[in-house]
Amino acid sequence: MIKLIASDMDGTLLDDEKRLPSDFLATLDALFERNIAFAVSSGRTFSALEHLFPEDYLGKMSFICDNGACVIHKGDVVGCDLLSREIYEEIVRFCDSEGGFLLVACAKGGVYHLDLGTEFYEQVGRFYKYHTAVDSLLNIDDEFYKLAVCDMRGTLAHGKPLFDATFGDKLNVQASGEVWMDVMAGGVSKGRALRKLQQSLGVSRSETMAFGDYFNDLEMLEAAEWSFCMENGHEEIKKKCRFVAPCNNDGGVIKSIRKYVLS
Repeated sequence: MIKLIASDMDGTLLDDEKRLPSDFLATLDALFERNIAFAVSSGRTFSALEHLFPEDYLGKMSFICDNGACVIHKGDVVGCDLLSREIYEEIVRFCDSEGGFLLVACAKGGVYHLDLGTEFYEQVGRFYKYHTAVDSLLNIDDEFYKLAVCDMRGTLAHGKPLFDATFGDKLNVQASGEVWMDVMAGGVSKGRALRKLQQSLGVSRSETMAFGDYFNDLEMLEAAEWSFCMENGHEEIKKKCRFVAPCNNDGGVIKSIRKYVLS
């Protein structure tokens, strides 16, 4: 029996226009009536997620934010793994010296980036409703969950291998898109966060369902016996999952929940 469902957002629960399925709230209500927990799992920070849901639902849901660096259950922070200030500044200086990287810093107090022009501002705005342009990423007085790094040379071909070779176990670098990667403290992942949530709720792997589409979802999908890759997901992720859900633009998460859990 399924007791916990976790879903990635971009490319998974949301369609390509960043919209929730029209029957999402009705499905949530049906899950809650059966005492089934629902966790949003995203590379986005909480301030970039909360506006997508009615306020009265925020206290009923769980949120795995910043690729696992922050875990919120029914309004309470139950897990937090920050980048140390030393490591954060080391990453920023490394990206400056290498060149070709665009950074978005996700912190407790907000989301920050350099003023890099209208096109980049609009790109950031697709994922983060509230974000602030600053003169220097090194002068921000805040505590950081992660750095989202854009590398137009390709995340898997260039950025991630370079970061892995340079920082090793200090960081967990997750490819979140073709040109985006999320950089967190070592060991931080959606999978570890989901396992923490399972432990907190007394839910086993066999009682967990998870949906994702890309490499930063893999550890989360491995933590769930009922693992679904989206039809639009990466082919390598499909090979690792038990099921393939319909496309995100087809409401694939909700269709699968209704088929396997609520039918």
